[in-house]
Amino acid sequence: MGMRKNQSTLTADEKSRFINAVLQLKANGIYDRYVQHHRDLFNSGIHNTALFLPWHREFLRRLELDLQAIDPSVNLPYWDWTIDRALTSSFWGNDFMGGNGVPSGGAVQTGPFAFSTGRWTLTIRDNPAARVELTRAIGSGSSLPTTNAVLRALSRVPFSSFTVELENLIHNIVHVWIGGSAGTRSSPNDPAFFLLHCNVDRLWAEWQKLHPTESPFQGDGQFNVNSPMPPWENEITPPTPGRVSDHIAMGYNYGPDDPVPVPIVDLTVGAPSHQANIGQAGEFDWYRFVSPLASTYTLETQGPSDIWMSLYGPNSQSALVTEDDDSGEGSNSRIVSNLSAGTYFIRIRHYQAAGTGNYSLSVNRNAQPPGPAEIVVNGPEVQGSIAATNESDVYLFNASQTATYTIVTSGNTDTFLTLNGPDNQNAFISQDDDSGPGSNSQIIRVLTPGIYYVRIRHYSPTGTGNYGISVRRT
Repeated sequence: MGMRKNQSTLTADEKSRFINAVLQLKANGIYDRYVQHHRDLFNSGIHNTALFLPWHREFLRRLELDLQAIDPSVNLPYWDWTIDRALTSSFWGNDFMGGNGVPSGGAVQTGPFAFSTGRWTLTIRDNPAARVELTRAIGSGSSLPTTNAVLRALSRVPFSSFTVELENLIHNIVHVWIGGSAGTRSSPNDPAFFLLHCNVDRLWAEWQKLHPTESPFQGDGQFNVNSPMPPWENEITPPTPGRVSDHIAMGYNYGPDDPVPVPIVDLTVGAPSHQANIGQAGEFDWYRFVSPLASTYTLETQGPSDIWMSLYGPNSQSALVTEDDDSGEGSNSRIVSNLSAGTYFIRIRHYQAAGTGNYSLSVNRNAQPPGPAEIVVNGPEVQGSIAATNESDVYLFNASQTATYTIVTSGNTDTFLTLNGPDNQNAFISQDDDSGPGSNSQIIRVLTPGIYYVRIRHYSPTGTGNYGISVRRT
């Protein structure tokens, strides 16, 4: 697992390797893709929404992996501006970020990213007429946030209050303090952007440690925990806020004080209950089970302890499906959910932050028909219902010939549609939210002969409602 260090602790060799990898990424054109993504999406939800922290976490992690493809020893460092506050800091040294613009607001003249090196020309800019040199106006626009300001932000709950204060009263001020290129929509043109945001990401991780009973993410009117994040929304498994809420699960940490991965106990569906206990305050127990096919599963705890259970998946330890406190007997947890094929993870904790105690956990597949219900191509519309939060319904249809097929829902429910196949429930083809009438989903694809699988869920993780589904061949 990669460790992201404070930049002030980097050795000369670690600094050199990081800078060389960044310069190589710039030379091969990949770095500028990140600049373009940030510029083009600047006003499209990655700022001033609930997506701010998760989107930038994914953005940083992808750049970090691209750097590691060049030099596996490289990890993104972070800049703690509450400590390294002066222009004389090593952060702005000639061997690292380089210095201020000359004059202030002008082109950077020192360090590896000075225009004179011939290796750092700004090709992606807000305005094609803007300067091609990296510019900075350090300290001319504001004062850096203090330790007290950061601590005040870290004290805010819930997530919706924390992220607003962190973005507007901490992060924004640092961008303004650097000035120049860092104050534009194309701000990743200044490599200091990534060390700034690495510290912002570290503060999110710190907030999660300080508030273990708080949800690590809360949606807003635009985005929820399952919203695919642009520009990666068309990937087979696109990143969502839920999938990036746990940085440890993403493969990196911020040093020895970060939580270490805990063992995962494998459960067998239908086996006797697993006996366990929460032995110390704040303990989390993790479990894993496999759903070979789309089916309905019941997960439940038993015993005297007041248990809180969270379900993640499929195939992700950070993509939240649903949570439960007291739906089981007494103070036990019980989750009944329609799950698609894949690997799922269960996290168990005591409802009380300081609570301990024994419990048992079981996972069972509910009795049901041997396979998904069939939709007859060009036949009558099939009526269905999403009756519980995070429920998903799976259907199949037979494409008997190569043709164009339209899969569409009807009704007043805001549905989200996923198409898999042929002859494989896990082979992703396409997904859609609102291409149909109103809030309905519609997928139009040319399909070859085979059996295809359609999964329907509500767009909102907590939504329920009735719908119709049909398949037409033209």
